[in-house]
Amino acid sequence: MQRPRTRRFLILLGKSILAVLSLAVVPLLYAEGYAIWYAEYHLGLPTEAEIAALPATGHLCPLEAGSPYVALADMPLLLRQAVIASAGADFQTRPNLVLPAMAAAIVKGDGRPDTRITFAVTRHCLHALAPDCCRGLDWHIGSTVFMGRLERTLSRERILDAYLNDSYLGRNAYGVAAAAPAHFGKPLTGLDVGEIALLIARFQTPSPSERDSARRSYILDRMLTAGLIDQAQATAARAAPLPPIDGAPRKP
Repeated sequence: MQRPRTRRFLILLGKSILAVLSLAVVPLLYAEGYAIWYAEYHLGLPTEAEIAALPATGHLCPLEAGSPYVALADMPLLLRQAVIASAGADFQTRPNLVLPAMAAAIVKGDGRPDTRITFAVTRHCLHALAPDCCRGLDWHIGSTVFMGRLERTLSRERILDAYLNDSYLGRNAYGVAAAAPAHFGKPLTGLDVGEIALLIARFQTPSPSERDSARRSYILDRMLTAGLIDQAQATAARAAPLPPIDGAPRKP
């Protein structure tokens, strides 16, 4: 006699949950609409048409004149793969960013999509294209809207290209082509596994420090987990000496 009641209760509970979730979508859509309107008319963000008109090759949003550029296809494959493994494993496969989807992912416990690569390009391009655009809370609204516009307008390859060529990597070097000789005294194509790992660490911490060994090991672990290198390569890279700071040699 209890089973029909239990079943009716579960059905009612399920319908109630669906109703609540449906109501939750409305404020999310309203929030997205308001954020887009605010960014469009109050902040003056670059539009998708303006983003689409940016150069198809070369520096996407240059800030520093004279920085060398190297096409994505001409970069070491290991570098490109390791950057994605360490800074956005789902970068090439996840859907484009929209505010309701990001909020829904957080509500469901999936977490916010990993946006480190797109966010770095967003920060750089906002400074270059609209230097007086955003401050304080406006920055958070503007950067979120602009990230979505970048991903809806540009290919993931173009965004990755800009990330690798336009990011500041310390020692007055913008992009990996300038950072390789600045940090290691050799061209980008001459870097070994450990140097590639340390170069990738420069995206988060541009200045050399005593934590470089730990940062290099972290990137090597991500490369190893992704199957980009084997255990012997990781062990050898960890044992290699670190580049000197101000001429002083360092141990691994």
